[in-house]
Amino acid sequence: MSSSEADDWYLIRTKTGKERWVKDQLAPLVSEVFLPLLKARAPRWGRMAESIGPLFPCYVFARFNLRERYFDVKYMAGVRGIVSAGADPLAVPAAIVDEIRRRGIDDIVEIVDKPFDSGAKVKVVEGPFRGFEAIFERYLSGTERVAILLSAVEATGLRVVLPAGAVAKPD
Repeated sequence: MSSSEADDWYLIRTKTGKERWVKDQLAPLVSEVFLPLLKARAPRWGRMAESIGPLFPCYVFARFNLRERYFDVKYMAGVRGIVSAGADPLAVPAAIVDEIRRRGIDDIVEIVDKPFDSGAKVKVVEGPFRGFEAIFERYLSGTERVAILLSAVEATGLRVVLPAGAVAKPD
């Protein structure tokens, strides 16, 4: 255990799915708790939907005085431990936490999908052509609508205009 008298950042390993619960339990005990979240589009029930979940599943950042709060944090329900090198908990540099915070809004980091390049293979994930493979042609009116060429149609392909959210990278 470190003899540091300052409040340092530590990475707390949680049980699966307990990140938010541990964050709430730690809040009154420590100086600061940070649970960075990730907002991303993912297929759900055959459609692309936005979801928000932990950026680092099973981990929460907490700033506290290790000497005073070590046992309170380490043995809290829902906590598996404090990330350590051997028996010594590792302090996380504040610059890392600051950089993650800088990249998000309200602790939510959003990773924007890279736009498709002309000629890229795509898969239709919603609508009447769901499941078809296609070739990306171009964006129409910004990034809200796209034009694709369905590969399943013989010879030249069939040009189809769809909402941008209806296509994704193939698996």
